[in-house]
Amino acid sequence: MYTRVFFALMLSNASLRIATMMLVTLVPLYAFDLGLSPVQVGLTSTLYFATAALTRPLSGWLVDSRGRWVIMLLGVALFTAATGLYLLSLPVWLFLALRAVQGAGFSLNGTAVSTLATDIIPEKKLAEGLGILSLEQTVVTIFAPWLALTLRIHAGYEVAFAVALGCCVLNFLVRMALAKEAKAIDARRRAKAATISGRNRSGFHLKNLVEKDSWRPATVMLCFMFGTTSVNTFLAAYALSQGMENIGLFFVMSGLMLAVSRLLIGTMRKVLSLTGIVVGGVVLNVGAMLCIYFADSLGLLLVAGALFGFSTGVVSPSMNSVSVLSARPEARGRASATYFFALDVSTALGAWILGTIAALWTLREAFLTSAAVVALSLLLIMWLYRTGRMPRKNSV
Repeated sequence: MYTRVFFALMLSNASLRIATMMLVTLVPLYAFDLGLSPVQVGLTSTLYFATAALTRPLSGWLVDSRGRWVIMLLGVALFTAATGLYLLSLPVWLFLALRAVQGAGFSLNGTAVSTLATDIIPEKKLAEGLGILSLEQTVVTIFAPWLALTLRIHAGYEVAFAVALGCCVLNFLVRMALAKEAKAIDARRRAKAATISGRNRSGFHLKNLVEKDSWRPATVMLCFMFGTTSVNTFLAAYALSQGMENIGLFFVMSGLMLAVSRLLIGTMRKVLSLTGIVVGGVVLNVGAMLCIYFADSLGLLLVAGALFGFSTGVVSPSMNSVSVLSARPEARGRASATYFFALDVSTALGAWILGTIAALWTLREAFLTSAAVVALSLLLIMWLYRTGRMPRKNSV
C-alpha cells in the first residue's frame, strides 16, 4: 500500500493544501486592503465554496468518463493559473471570478486525487490508507495560516502569493511524476469496464452525476458534519462568551487526537468492522458536542477537543471507504464526488441552520442541535446496515 505513488500523492496533496489554506487566510485580508466592501469580501469565500460544491457532481462524471489523470491535471492547472494572477492588479469582477475558477479547480483535482487513491489502496485497507493519506491535513491546517500571515506582515502580499504559487507549481511537478502510474490505472479501468455489458456507456446525463449506491452513506456524513460545522463556526465565540480565552488549546488537542486516530485506524480494523468504527466514532462525536454544551471550564472543553478530534479522524476515512465500496468499480469517481458533495452541502446548510438557532436562542443551543443531528446519523447507519449497504464483515 505504501508505495512511491502513495507518498507522491501525499506530498502533492500537502503542497496544494498549503496553497489553499494560505489563500483562504490571505484573500479576505487582501480584498479589504484593496477597498472592497464587506459584501464583496464575503463573496470571495462564497464564490469559492459554492463553485466547488456545484462542480462536485460534474467532476465525478468527468473522472469516470475522461480519466483520473486528465481531470487531476485540469484541476491543478485551473487552480495554479488563478493563483498566479493574484500577483497582478485586477479589477474587482476578475478578482471575484478567480475565486470561482479556483473553487472549480479545487473540486476537480480533489475528486480525481481521492478516486486515484481508492484505486491504489487495497480495499481491505482502504479506511487506513485514506486516513494516513490525509494525515498531512492536520499539520497543514495549523502551519499554513501562520505562514500566510507571517509573510504578509514581514514581506507583503506579493511574496505571500508567490509562495502560494510556488506550492502550486510543486504540486504540479509531483503530479507529473505520477503520469505513468495514473495513465496505466485509467487504461486498466477502461478495459475492465468495456468487458462489462452496458457499463462502458458513460455518456453525459443528469442521472450519471450522482452514484446511486453512494448517496446513502454520504447522507450519514451530511448529518455527522454538523458537529464539525458548529465547532468551526461558533466555538471560538461561544468559549469567549463563557470566559474561556485559551480556546486555541481545544484545536491543539483536537489536532493531536486526529493524528492519533489516523495512525490507529489500521489496528482498529483488525478487530472492528467499518460499521463498528463508524458507530463508535459517532457516539464520541455526540459526546464532544454535549461536553461543549455543558462546558464551564477549560478542562471539560479539552475533553471535548479530544473526543471531537478522535471521532472525526476515524469516521471520515471509514465513511469515505464505505461510500466508495458501495459503488460499482467503474463509478468510483462519482462515488467520491457524491461523498464530498455531501460534505459541502452539510457545511453550507449547517452554518445557516445553526446560525439561525443561535440567533433565536443562544450559541449553546447550536451545539445541542449538532449533538441531535449527529445522533441522527446513528439511525441512518442502523438502516444501512440492516439493508446490507454497510459492511458486515471485517474482511470488507
